[in-house]
Amino acid sequence: MSCLVSLVAQHIQRVTDAGQLVIVNGMDRFIGFFSWDVQHRITWLKISLIVFAVAYETTAIVAMALASLRGMFTERSFTMSFVTLTGAMCIVMWVSLAMFRRDLAATVAFLQQRQNAIHKRQAPRKALLDRVTRYLWVFYLQNIAQVFFWINLLRDCSPLAVFEVSLLDSANVLLYPLAMTLMSLMFIHTIMIVSTLLSGLTLEFYWLGQEFEQVFGECCSIAVTHHPRYWDALERKIGFCVTEHQRLLAQIGTLRNNLKLYLLLNLVADFSLITFAGCQMVMSNEGDQHLYSILAALTACLNMLNFGGLCDLLKIQVSLFVYNQNSQGFGIKTHLFFLKVHAIKFHLYSSQWTDYLRPVSGPLYQRCRRIRSSILIVMTRAEHELRISCGSVYDMSLATCWAVLQFSYSVFTLLLSFFENTPRSQ
Repeated sequence: MSCLVSLVAQHIQRVTDAGQLVIVNGMDRFIGFFSWDVQHRITWLKISLIVFAVAYETTAIVAMALASLRGMFTERSFTMSFVTLTGAMCIVMWVSLAMFRRDLAATVAFLQQRQNAIHKRQAPRKALLDRVTRYLWVFYLQNIAQVFFWINLLRDCSPLAVFEVSLLDSANVLLYPLAMTLMSLMFIHTIMIVSTLLSGLTLEFYWLGQEFEQVFGECCSIAVTHHPRYWDALERKIGFCVTEHQRLLAQIGTLRNNLKLYLLLNLVADFSLITFAGCQMVMSNEGDQHLYSILAALTACLNMLNFGGLCDLLKIQVSLFVYNQNSQGFGIKTHLFFLKVHAIKFHLYSSQWTDYLRPVSGPLYQRCRRIRSSILIVMTRAEHELRISCGSVYDMSLATCWAVLQFSYSVFTLLLSFFENTPRSQ
């Protein structure tokens, strides 16, 4: 038993050591959109799988349109519509990120290079990076688990059964699980990309804030502040931190623009999944369907709250977060109050830079003025709140996610009253 535990621990450690981006890079080989090198056979396999998933979903939409024209609406057809809608949203969300694949690939490469060249060589940073990597693995496995429930519990709900062709029904025994798996993996790939990039950039700003706070502690070992070596080291370190801050802000700006449509679609998809899962649970008489509905709604809630939490954490690190007094839910106000001290501006304030940048005269005056100006510019920029929006409509945050959950419950109760007053077709 001890050997088995040791073997599992070693395997977990190897997976953790592979880095934060190992899930994204691994899934990209089979179902992603970053690499399209046709000289590799696996790329052709990826193209075949994606084309098959899109073709199957298109056929499913045609099948449900045909069922609608026939006027067929039963509990099973409702579940078929649910499956078709979910599959379509998976593909649409995959495409919404694929449109910006070059920018996203550049951000992934940027984070990969910094983690391998800088952060993994420092024990405290590597420990924090490993914890975030383990969280991403748990989040990934939680989403993967739903795929198996989807295939098993909804095995008799393929929309292609509407055609009532025996040969197609026989082939669909294999085609349906494969298509559902591929569409689920396409969706999971997108949420892992967004979660990894948001958490990675949050760590980058957190570590940059620490560097800002420590810059004067490293330079103040030189007692005489009028000595040129003091100013050489200080100006070099401040210049490096300011440059890194500008690079990270550029990455954030690009990512924010690329995620507008995706985050809006994600909110719509999670809202629809939660609402329809609740309705399906009420309408269905089968225990298996109830189990899937609960798992689907729970997974959608966790995915939505994950994005909201990561966006809030990133805002905290980038700028002075201003809490909306009208927001409610999950004790967000207290949570952010204790976390906002990690913002860049607070790190600079904690460095006590005014003690080290004492007024000087003579040839060092211009150097002191340049350093003070750089610090003031960074602090002023940090006062601007980062806004990660959903289609330029809503801010992506825990408060927004809580509002969507409340609205989902309201719509669910409305649909529930409608179904209770409508006789069911057998």
